[in-house]
Amino acid sequence: MKRILIVKLSSIGDAVHALPVLRTLRHNLPDAYIVWIVEEKAREVLEGNEDIDRVITINTRKWRKSLKGSVFRELLEVIKILRRERFDIAIDIQGLFKSGIISYISGAKTIIGFDSKNCREYLNTLFTNIKVSPEDKDIHVVDKNLSLLKPLGLKEIKREFHIKTSPGDTEYINEFLSQHNPNRKPLIAINPSAGWRTKEWGMKNYARLADRIISEMGVDVIFTWGPGEETMIKDITASMSHTPLTAPPTSIKQLVTLLKRCSLFIGGDTGPLHLAAAIKTQTIAIYGPSDPLRNGPYGDNHITIYKKLDCSGCYKRRCDTIKCMEMISVEDVFSAVNRQLSIVNRQFKREDLCQ
Repeated sequence: MKRILIVKLSSIGDAVHALPVLRTLRHNLPDAYIVWIVEEKAREVLEGNEDIDRVITINTRKWRKSLKGSVFRELLEVIKILRRERFDIAIDIQGLFKSGIISYISGAKTIIGFDSKNCREYLNTLFTNIKVSPEDKDIHVVDKNLSLLKPLGLKEIKREFHIKTSPGDTEYINEFLSQHNPNRKPLIAINPSAGWRTKEWGMKNYARLADRIISEMGVDVIFTWGPGEETMIKDITASMSHTPLTAPPTSIKQLVTLLKRCSLFIGGDTGPLHLAAAIKTQTIAIYGPSDPLRNGPYGDNHITIYKKLDCSGCYKRRCDTIKCMEMISVEDVFSAVNRQLSIVNRQFKREDLCQ
């Protein structure tokens, strides 16, 4: 029985994009012992997933901020935990210096990672003894991640995203919607925040878009948000002519449950977008500095709005102009909403005919 360690530490979107690696391993190696090491922030994406035997949580940001004795003790405890597992294989999906160190200290005999052209930090290659060069067709990060499994000779690839929710999550969201959406109008989720300033489309744009959707389409808009983002949502809704819904505080699993109830998700390149895509909720993705071919919502039921410039794909977190986002108009996104909702309506009509 193989003992396998998956090293994919963060973020939420990155963890989601690595889920097909886990699904493929479990499908082809049902008796393997599979452990995933992850940062605390993304841990909930993995909790309850039956394909994982164990989740090990770490906090490298805390380690970098402090050199106190407690941090060293915590690091030593992680090393002991990893060593006790006696891994045969470590698969480093992260491609960073720190993930390479973690793979190495795990004691795994075989450490699979990307070659120097494809890992995110060159020093990562010091710790891997099998280096994978993805093929040209492996453009999207999901397919690139799956290319790491080629040395294992697995027979069948599973591009599936399993995110386990609970009855309690469903009850929480049902109670909220029964109070705030009693007429069961179709819901469109809008998530205006992003991890980087350069990925944000702008509060005024989202306010104008939401007003048009509510007034012209007869549906409800619900704004979703995460820790520290509530003030942004209040500012957006206060500037609107119509009154949208604001999601209650949610865990990742509760957000997934809410997004399953939505006909459409609108937002930038951030964790909630990739959660929505993973559960096959249709999306409209607003992209600027990141490349949608590599990091866009995975699957066929999505529209990506992207203005390609000479500097496109820069992945900069700071920019003086953010022209790539400023060029995207409310009309661009609203037209995409029309197209997506027409697809949703056709699907509903087909389902009605079948019943």
